[in-house]
Amino acid sequence: MGTINTTQVWLDKTYKETLSLLEEAKHYHAYKFRKQTKHLIPVKKLEMTKESLRVTSRLSHTMAWLLSEKAIINEEIARYEFEAQFRPLSEEDICLRPPDTFDDCPNGLMSLMDRSFELFLRASRLEAMLRTNSPTCMIQRLH
Repeated sequence: MGTINTTQVWLDKTYKETLSLLEEAKHYHAYKFRKQTKHLIPVKKLEMTKESLRVTSRLSHTMAWLLSEKAIINEEIARYEFEAQFRPLSEEDICLRPPDTFDDCPNGLMSLMDRSFELFLRASRLEAMLRTNSPTCMIQRLH
């Protein structure tokens, strides 16, 4: 019983952090990104856009995983069903690439890149621990 309560606490904290970063990224892209990159040459703008999409991808994957974990805890889906249908976060190569550093990168984007990367790595480690401890994983290890 204590494990579920502990799990719910860190899931809730990670969920709130992810939601907050998603909202910040949405606001940044809606109101600041274009203004802060309009002076760049097209190739540089493309690089910044690529990294901003990577931020969105990391946060979206993290949120999807968190919602799945909540569904597992609430017994809306079995862990083995989740694991059979979805790849681990640790296999999302596009999200695992460390943020590039650019001379012209706006501080706001750089901050979102760094924080989304750290959050994704943390979520990936947490998911790996949960998958490792799941009965499905233990059965697979026996074979």
